[in-house]
Amino acid sequence: MSFAESYIGQLRAVLGSRPLLMIGVRVLVEDDAGRVLILKRRDSGEWGLPAGSMELGESLMQTIHREVHEEANLTLSDVTVFGISSDPVIESHTYPNGDQVQSVVVLAHARMAGGALGANDGEATGFRFVDPDSVRPEGFTPPEYPTFGHYRRWRETGVFQFV
Repeated sequence: MSFAESYIGQLRAVLGSRPLLMIGVRVLVEDDAGRVLILKRRDSGEWGLPAGSMELGESLMQTIHREVHEEANLTLSDVTVFGISSDPVIESHTYPNGDQVQSVVVLAHARMAGGALGANDGEATGFRFVDPDSVRPEGFTPPEYPTFGHYRRWRETGVFQFV
């Protein structure tokens, strides 16, 4: 689906770039070697995670699967939600085109089940699987970088991360 056809795209057509509250997902996709997928964003040139907004009529689980398929052409298994991030300091973001959002984001971990890595929606220009502990904030999409710390805390404590 194109941005213009999406729920957020339709809202943007009416409201312009003013701040919107958005419900979204962010997914750490793990391969068999324990590495996670990062992708190079076309709009900013920064690295990020498969992520995006929920559509009307869609569940959060459907959003997780759709976004990973659209952005990376992968299918998932063993999806586990490990947190929710809504801290406005972290989740307020202005996109390169000027659109502003404050998001409530479901944080999930999943295993890569299949697919040939590639972009179906044109949002990503590159893909890498990396050790999650090697990712640094420089060159990474600011709201998405803290996800790695939330994931580490969840793995270490078993406590759902409510940020």
